[in-house]
Amino acid sequence: MIVTETNTAVSYFPVSKPAAAAQPKPIHLVRPAGLSAVDAAINKHYPALRGSVHAALAVFGSMSLQGRTKPLSVIFEAPSGHGKTAVLQMAFPLAKSGIENYVYRSDKFTPKSFVSHAASVKEAELGKIDLLPRLENKVLITKELAPLFRGREEEMQENFSMLISVLDGKGFTSDTGMRGKRGYERPILFNWLGATTPLPARTHRMMSQLGTRLLFYEVPTAEPTEEELLKYAVTGDAGKAEQACQKAVNTFLGEFFTGHPVGSVNPKDRLTFSEDLLRQVVRWAQFLVSARAEVKCDKTEGAEWIPIVAAPPEAPWKVINYFKELAMGHALINNRTEVDDSDLELVARVATSSVPGHLRPIIRDLWHQDEVNSGRAQALCGVTRPSARRYLKELSLLGIAKHIDGSPATNEPDRIILSDRFAWLRP
Repeated sequence: MIVTETNTAVSYFPVSKPAAAAQPKPIHLVRPAGLSAVDAAINKHYPALRGSVHAALAVFGSMSLQGRTKPLSVIFEAPSGHGKTAVLQMAFPLAKSGIENYVYRSDKFTPKSFVSHAASVKEAELGKIDLLPRLENKVLITKELAPLFRGREEEMQENFSMLISVLDGKGFTSDTGMRGKRGYERPILFNWLGATTPLPARTHRMMSQLGTRLLFYEVPTAEPTEEELLKYAVTGDAGKAEQACQKAVNTFLGEFFTGHPVGSVNPKDRLTFSEDLLRQVVRWAQFLVSARAEVKCDKTEGAEWIPIVAAPPEAPWKVINYFKELAMGHALINNRTEVDDSDLELVARVATSSVPGHLRPIIRDLWHQDEVNSGRAQALCGVTRPSARRYLKELSLLGIAKHIDGSPATNEPDRIILSDRFAWLRP
């Protein structure tokens, strides 16, 4: 299977598949209104964001599933001004929309706010300001997470360690000298949508060391033409466009949760998920955990850092569950009782978007080319030749590709080809 990106959608091409096992006949649900009004508004005002909006709605859709044990977190990633925040703002609750029961907006927060130990608040009042219980059965929306992913290493380690505990879905407790032990020793489930500018490699390394619970969705980016910018300058209707899309998404979510209350859909009885598509979920999970394992480097005598070994990847079990819930949530918001190829397109997009950013261009190029050499990698990533060679070596250590050494004597570049394990990425 491979994925190709466009401004408006993601296309994928499945490889040869084993025959699917016989599946039970789908049971039709009480269905909400379709996505037609949402799509009409998005296609009119923000056509490049339609896939991103559907991804966000799929995270909402997964809230309706029974049997969930962990929060599902999808963070939209793009440079400033490319629509990641616009996607989230569409789900901000409008007055009297009714979706405030399903959305918790927090534009900025610190992980310490999940369970507070504030010295300035009376002990009896602390429970009223704890963030964690207020998130239960809702989708937390945070439109700017860049500060959380950057800063001093010690501070980021503390933040991520708290997030990991909270995103395990089992509540959270902490101890301080002033307040002693505080927190919640019971399951608290919510989902999380956020946005950030592209993450530096060191942040990905830290997350891989601690065990990340976050998935990412890379928002398509394309430079607008001069004519498009002129039209925008002349019309000046950005406010109306935002309002139209927000109203359409609010209406859809209200109708969706009326027909699919939180935790009401039993996947085993009411959604068909074929063994073939489940196999693809497993493959994408194996790909992701391999691709985002930590690569350790060492310095050469010339003071150049070179990759030497990849740490063991995280176990894929959690990622498989995240991908299944995302696919089923996408099926539900599309009014289907059967997971199909379009739902796996979203899984593929999220899997590749969750790989460290410096490796994504090379991986995507491998889907279309027999090989990628260091010169090609240099152009794709916009880095120096030594950095390009380092990236190729990283992909080899991660098991994504096979590395073929070049020859300085003949000026032959280093090359990589897909490893046998991930040959399914090619058609």
